[in-house]
Amino acid sequence: MLIKPGSTWHIEGYQDDISPQFSRKLFSLGLVPGALIEVVRLAPLGDPAQVRVRRTSYALRKSELAMLRLRAVNGGEGA
Repeated sequence: MLIKPGSTWHIEGYQDDISPQFSRKLFSLGLVPGALIEVVRLAPLGDPAQVRVRRTSYALRKSELAMLRLRAVNGGEGA
């Protein structure tokens, strides 16, 4: 999965090995199956990434994004 600024992704679910506590944290932030996330920008070294979910921005580490099953909406291409 190549996360680039300007790309939009559809959350299909969580990885099978995610802990229940972490899945509840993601759920409370609005990172729920069916939601769309937009990658706004990446830090200079690529980690973390600023993402926007329902008009709210979050900084997520690559390891946290890896816990989501994502499908590219616009081919994973940036703007």
